[in-house]
Amino acid sequence: MITPLPRSLDPLPGELLAGYVMRLAHRLDVAPDTVLRRTGLAEYQPNTQAVTRTALSLELPARRMNDFQTATRLTGDEATALTLLPLAPRYPPIAHSLDVVRAGKRIPALDWLFPAAARYCPDCLAGDGTPSQTEHGGPWKTDWRLPVVFACPRHQRFLEHLCPECQRPIADRVGQLIPRPTIAGLHPAQCRAPLAHGSRRAQRAAQLCGARLDQQPPGPAAPLPPELAALQQKITTMLSPDTPATTASEYFSDLQMTSGLVMITWPRARPTASGIDTHHTDLVLAARQDLSHSINVSTPPPHAPACSSILLAADTILSATDLRTALAPLAPVENRTRSGIAPKRHRSWDAAFRRYQDDCSQRFQSAAEYLVSTHRRSGRGGSRLPQLGLDYGPQHVPAFLPLEWAERHLGAFTVAFSMPVLRRTTSAFLVRRALGKTVVDAAEFLGLGIDGKGMGTPITRWARRQGTPEAFERAVDAIAAELASSPLIDYQHRRTLLADWALPPDAWRHIDDQLKRQPTPRYVSEDRARLAATAYIWTQVTYGETQFAPQPAEARNDPALDAAWSQDRFTIGHWLRQNKVPFYQQMKPLLDAYADQLTRAVDATCSGRQLKRSLAK
Repeated sequence: MITPLPRSLDPLPGELLAGYVMRLAHRLDVAPDTVLRRTGLAEYQPNTQAVTRTALSLELPARRMNDFQTATRLTGDEATALTLLPLAPRYPPIAHSLDVVRAGKRIPALDWLFPAAARYCPDCLAGDGTPSQTEHGGPWKTDWRLPVVFACPRHQRFLEHLCPECQRPIADRVGQLIPRPTIAGLHPAQCRAPLAHGSRRAQRAAQLCGARLDQQPPGPAAPLPPELAALQQKITTMLSPDTPATTASEYFSDLQMTSGLVMITWPRARPTASGIDTHHTDLVLAARQDLSHSINVSTPPPHAPACSSILLAADTILSATDLRTALAPLAPVENRTRSGIAPKRHRSWDAAFRRYQDDCSQRFQSAAEYLVSTHRRSGRGGSRLPQLGLDYGPQHVPAFLPLEWAERHLGAFTVAFSMPVLRRTTSAFLVRRALGKTVVDAAEFLGLGIDGKGMGTPITRWARRQGTPEAFERAVDAIAAELASSPLIDYQHRRTLLADWALPPDAWRHIDDQLKRQPTPRYVSEDRARLAATAYIWTQVTYGETQFAPQPAEARNDPALDAAWSQDRFTIGHWLRQNKVPFYQQMKPLLDAYADQLTRAVDATCSGRQLKRSLAK
């Protein structure tokens, strides 16, 4: 049965549960193990050491919370503040860890959360001069568990992660809340690392280091550059209740994913961390280039100055106006093939992006999706999913991109590819973004009479050889923005209604009667001209290509008429677009006027029967 302790302590601002237990044990002059048992944080087992998981740093379950409050006389809010739970809505790695722990599993070793290690500020551990902190030390803080916290804003210094005496990491024993909890008499700021190395038995029998972490060697601490002080203040603000949880959560997800790319490609990202000394970063990341570190590419270094350089580079990239351009140097295709970077390192990042991309901001998702070797899929081996955040649907994409858009954004590619190929391919890429699946599916959706294989690959390969691997995707971005900002038209609806349509004979006679008034020659029969005019009008209404115009019903069972139509649609269509031959100069405005009438009728109806009634009027 849990009873109140004879004496307790008020928690310090930002204090972590493990630090509070060590300070309370010091005040009661008992081993932390005793406090853990007496407060319900560990099960009581006679003659055995209390086993307390680091998961309690995340959240106190209801029963343990009640016992802990009873023993320490703390309120629920005070007890909760000792855990990382209040930061979970703003810091995704905490939320992911909580999901695992609540499912009854061990706390995962996430890259961006220190489950069994911590940094510290010696000045904070020394206390603020009050009697309580002078005697029992200052707080071990909750945010020191977060790799994004690399400096102490109050004391304007980098955090430490090694003992100044034994030069070993300040780390909890894996699976325990407090290292060496059975030893009494240690000050909360004393190093608990064993002096012996080797087996756990040898370490248990060894004397502990015992050096005071709050008493650093003489001499000034490494100064905190202004750029890093500003970044740490920004991060601290993101962690505070003053920032909306969604904003903070997306920022940290973006920051962590970008930091992963920075670490993979370092020193390529070094210029974005200009103004600060990156010597430590060079040393730390150079040691990771061997294959033994190929999987853990996103694990931030515990060394605070090195970690800060990485975070500054990532934050600078995220602050760029054009995020895709800023990200491009970190993960072009060359990084996967010819840069010497182990492919496993990028595949590891790809897997992390697919796992956590929903936590990222929409801006980052849109910019970073093209960097990964695979895209969002419906499941393992499943089809590609549509891109998120688009302001248009696949039905709004014309099968043949408007010429003015192509000339504005695709001009750089005309030295290697024809404009029709560029216009057709870009439309397929726009559809694939909104539809998902493959380029083959996009080509089929657009009604292109090609299988879609190889569409886009020659263009992106050529751009890669020019040293601009992201150029085509950026052009598609710009065109997608124009499409979304223009009035959205359901081209798929037009293609569907006009799939079996042909210019009615009476409508053609009305057009032909106007042409007969002109003393101009005729090059084909009236019936052949009508079917060729059908293809031209279809391209005007659907924004399609002549070669993909549907075959008229009357030509399907007449090989001679079909062969003539196949040739006439190109010949007559060419002269109509050239607008130089007098006869077709007179025909073109008549066909265009009919196309405008047909367009209005198609957009106003939902079935072929309604379309026929509308045109009959």
